Amino acid sequence: MKLALSGAHGTGKTTLVESVKKTLAATHKIETCREVPRVIGDIADDREFFRRGHNTLLRQCTIFLYQVIEDHMVESSAEVVISDRTMVDHLAYTEVLFPEFKETTEYKVVSRAVGVWLQTYDQVVKVPIEFTVEDDGTREADLAFQRSVDEKIDELYLGFGVKPSSVTGSVSERTDQVVGLIGT
Repeated sequence: MKLALSGAHGTGKTTLVESVKKTLAATHKIETCREVPRVIGDIADDREFFRRGHNTLLRQCTIFLYQVIEDHMVESSAEVVISDRTMVDHLAYTEVLFPEFKETTEYKVVSRAVGVWLQTYDQVVKVPIEFTVEDDGTREADLAFQRSVDEKIDELYLGFGVKPSSVTGSVSERTDQVVGLIGT
């Protein structure tokens, strides 16, 4: 089972991944994919690597590569794989941050690859904005930016013909919903 959480920054995806992993650890071999922008920021030794004003289209595109690497590295060693993000999330950020990219041939190629990669997930779960986003040095606390990314994610799923499941409520309520989707 390969499950991916999807949504804008600050929606609680990473917290939810850890909660689901803890809940299922006794009964399932669980592997999780790390939050790719943070992984890359750690490699670059720059927490602000992807922040607006620091980011470039080339930097943004490295996220696609690392998402494939993260997903692939854990797939063979687990019953359940949970990804902290999907390629659709990364494409949404790319479109919001670099709207001119959508007019290029490279966008056509990347968009097609995202659609193909999306098919590798057995379940996609959208985590909506329900909490106040906090600036932690990597993610920004700009609510308008967060909402524009969230709306773009929804638009992209519609375009790909995918309707993600949705989870809401507290961390424990969300955890129960995701565990129910995985089936125990």
